[in-house]
Amino acid sequence: MGGLPLESPAGLRVAVLSNITLEPYFAPLMESHFGGGTLISRIPYGEHREPAYAQELKNAGLLVVWLNLEALAPDLLYSESESGELPAGLPELLQELYKGLRSASQAKILWFSFEDYASELPAAVGRLYAPLADRLNLALSEMLGDADALIDLKRLIAEVGISRAYDQKGKYRWNAPYSKGLMEAAVRELHAQWCVEKGLTKKCLVLDCDNVLWGGVLSEDGIENIRLGSEGRSRLYQDFQRFVLSLYRRGVILAVCSKNDEEDVLAVFRGHSGMLLREEHIACFQVNWGDKPGNIRRIAETLRIGLESMVFVDDSPTEVEAVRSMLPEVTAVLFGRDMPYEAFSCFHLKRFVSRESAAQAQKRNETYRADKNRAQLRAKYTEYAAYLAALETRVDISAADPLTYNRISELSQRTNRRTNGVRYTVPQLRERASSPEVRLYAVTVSDRFSDLGLVGAIEVEGEVLTLFSLSCRALGRYIENKMLEFLRRERPVSGFLWKPTGKNEDMQKLLAEGLPGASCIEA
Repeated sequence: MGGLPLESPAGLRVAVLSNITLEPYFAPLMESHFGGGTLISRIPYGEHREPAYAQELKNAGLLVVWLNLEALAPDLLYSESESGELPAGLPELLQELYKGLRSASQAKILWFSFEDYASELPAAVGRLYAPLADRLNLALSEMLGDADALIDLKRLIAEVGISRAYDQKGKYRWNAPYSKGLMEAAVRELHAQWCVEKGLTKKCLVLDCDNVLWGGVLSEDGIENIRLGSEGRSRLYQDFQRFVLSLYRRGVILAVCSKNDEEDVLAVFRGHSGMLLREEHIACFQVNWGDKPGNIRRIAETLRIGLESMVFVDDSPTEVEAVRSMLPEVTAVLFGRDMPYEAFSCFHLKRFVSRESAAQAQKRNETYRADKNRAQLRAKYTEYAAYLAALETRVDISAADPLTYNRISELSQRTNRRTNGVRYTVPQLRERASSPEVRLYAVTVSDRFSDLGLVGAIEVEGEVLTLFSLSCRALGRYIENKMLEFLRRERPVSGFLWKPTGKNEDMQKLLAEGLPGASCIEA
């Protein structure tokens, strides 16, 4: 549901380093999630230093490491040691392996954690906690760089179920110890982490209110009788709000679409002691008695985002089916007491939130809320140029610093209209910024009503424009023209990179006209 774009027809190259057999399930599952053009290179553990695999590692766009603890050290799970200490030399071996892979490949590394559920010893000694695998995983997590990630294999096994995660027949016949069910869970997680890396995620969560954010029907029960608190059935709704708030802090735009009287809903947001979500967290309210598909369209227009970027949550099967039927681009989720939160797996968000990201989320909501004031100002002028002058828009373009890399990466990954189509991760930005040939600039915008924050980015390498990105919330102010003026004045270029996104068709023409004489270079 709510599928995300697959890899381009050119294909993603995935190098897989393992000491077990992942087939026959791994390759077909990877192709179903990443696209039919996915190219998988299998590198047996212990042979990764062989010249035959050097090119595979170098060309990889993604590097997966899956080392099975039982295969790596067969006697370890049956150790008689009481200390729980790591075996001598094992951490150093892993460190050496990681350094070797990192020097051989620039790809993101997704490393599966160790698990110790395969041991049959608990059948005789009882199910007592043994910290060995966890100690190894802690050492791994401290070893991996910021650009890489440790996938929690023990959690995946727990979700599948220990008895269903293993394949004893496959283990002894082909050194393939894991079941198809676990492989499916593992590949889903690989795809999710790849989407996090590439910024492929839904952008907006649209929330119903009654029996979603609180229990009961506000218009019938009144604010004093709705169920919302930290105990009993009321806790269900507060827990969901806590989850929603965590999405907001990770950059998800929140909107409300509810059949209610707006003043009643706002009274709950502003005054109910059980509310964790507040008015300032909501970018757009569409609270009225109109149809929800129409209101969701209006939310998309207000926020200037595509319907395919939206997720809608409602407790009514009728409303959910209406949205699925009339707005198939929107991912519609039926809310219920026992609803699995896996329904929100279409969001692929970073685990940790930087202060800068949290600040940007707040500025973004301030911008959307200030749009009402802008609309009122616009109504006073018949000429658009006069309105822009009255808006007092201020644009600042300055050299980017490392504190802005997260935001610039996010812009490059998520912007699809005013962009040359080039995408960067934070590690790529850091690496490129270290080159004397590369100049990276941040574009910040404010007006008389609010500070929009960092909404654009420019990068020039030598005489080539390599990155041009402007957030959709800054469109309609000719900010892109000011960015091009800056380039003509400060960093004249002879060419610009361009890669289609499906929505930036006019960008090639804009760059060609704004940068006279610059040639288009397909990225």
